[in-house]
Amino acid sequence: MPATTVCRWLPQDPAAVETFVSNLLVRSRIIHGRHPRTRARFAGVGENLETATSGTGIELDLGCLRQHYPFAIGQEQDYTVRALHPIVQEFQDYIEREGVVYAAFNEMFEQAPPPQNEDQAKIENYVDLMEMIDTNLTTAPSFGEGVSAMVAAVPFYGIISRFCNTPAGYNAFTHPGVNERFCRVFTAWHDYLISAVSTNVIHDGKDGWLSTTALNAMVQSAGGNPKQDTFDNFFICDTSDPHYGFKSYDELFVRELKEIHRAVVFPDNPAIVNAACSSTVHKLYCNLKKTDRFWVKNTPYSLNHILAEDDLVDTFVNGTLIQAMLGSLDYHRWRSPVSGTVVKTRLISGATHPNPPPTYYAACLDDDHKDLDVVSRSQDFVTAISTRALIFIQADEPVGLMCFVGVGLGEVSTCNVVVREGQVLKKGDELGQFHFGGSTHCLIFRPGLTVAPIDQEGKDLVGSKVRVGKDILTVTKQN
Repeated sequence: MPATTVCRWLPQDPAAVETFVSNLLVRSRIIHGRHPRTRARFAGVGENLETATSGTGIELDLGCLRQHYPFAIGQEQDYTVRALHPIVQEFQDYIEREGVVYAAFNEMFEQAPPPQNEDQAKIENYVDLMEMIDTNLTTAPSFGEGVSAMVAAVPFYGIISRFCNTPAGYNAFTHPGVNERFCRVFTAWHDYLISAVSTNVIHDGKDGWLSTTALNAMVQSAGGNPKQDTFDNFFICDTSDPHYGFKSYDELFVRELKEIHRAVVFPDNPAIVNAACSSTVHKLYCNLKKTDRFWVKNTPYSLNHILAEDDLVDTFVNGTLIQAMLGSLDYHRWRSPVSGTVVKTRLISGATHPNPPPTYYAACLDDDHKDLDVVSRSQDFVTAISTRALIFIQADEPVGLMCFVGVGLGEVSTCNVVVREGQVLKKGDELGQFHFGGSTHCLIFRPGLTVAPIDQEGKDLVGSKVRVGKDILTVTKQN
């Protein structure tokens, strides 16, 4: 397996992604009053779906549509044809108004590989795409069985992935105006995911996050054995509550581990660096350059871009970087890998800091058009273009000044920093969290140090899954 796919957000089999997209597309067309196969309009905005579909031959499963309608508890469930949310409508208007963007959003459909199953519904044009984005605005990610769970956790990426590895898709998804509108979309989705209505996916039924399969998956991702360990043994929760005490989907996403399961190995040894996140190690890279061609596949990292031309960039030139990637089921809080003092923090873009907007779905193009997960194959590339949280820490010797870089990818991409300048840290203290979307992170060290990986249970560190707090690196000063 190539180093760039040690962890992934989408299953390698494109059929699993296509099935998820096809099923969502069928529901989306019905919700917006269009026939799921012919795309012809069968009803106008506000019409009752049960009445409108009568006699049309459309199979209407209200149980499947329920997850896309933000009904409050006790509210009458009236399934009507939806208009595009004003933010999504403005996005569509922008596509049609801006010539370069309009061309890109049409050409990407011509350049994208066709779905493998011709019998499944496929996204035909940007109108389908906008309606699916609109459908997802009031949909919290659900848990799916098997590989479908991966797509369900990153639904917007699942929808868009077929177009990411095309020249037109690259042009579209690096366009500032497009990313500005994605930012507005994800800000609206953010509001939904922190609302109480989003708990409609936190249940023990099919595709629910409290189903036995889902609970076991979250325990296993945190390093537990589902045959012996239970969710409430690992995570802080209230099992007497129907939603285990989580007030929104976001609260579940950033669920807190019990202290014993995030314990720091060698907490008092300053020569040991610990894992800042539960993650899969992607790469250990030495001799960092200040500026490099980060957009070329498998090229070195570009410090000036990663650190957004920070005044401290020169401190790390010729230094060392380790990058690791989080899966959707992983623990999404960051904890300090060293003891020391916070020198400063910076937030580079993000859904809640939208000036300028982040780049959400741009990837380093390659020739693999079967595996749709091109963003996961672009880990070094995305460190320079995505939402980033920078936390500079003056660590105890021998580490000295180092930097934690949290990189939010896709979806909302929110990075939340909870430490402040001058704060004294011990290993394992919380630094912040990722919210809602995919994520990766880096630790950057100054030159003049030998940064050596620690094998994990007899395996190389690179490619290994490590729990937060685990010992991963040794640091010594060079003579």
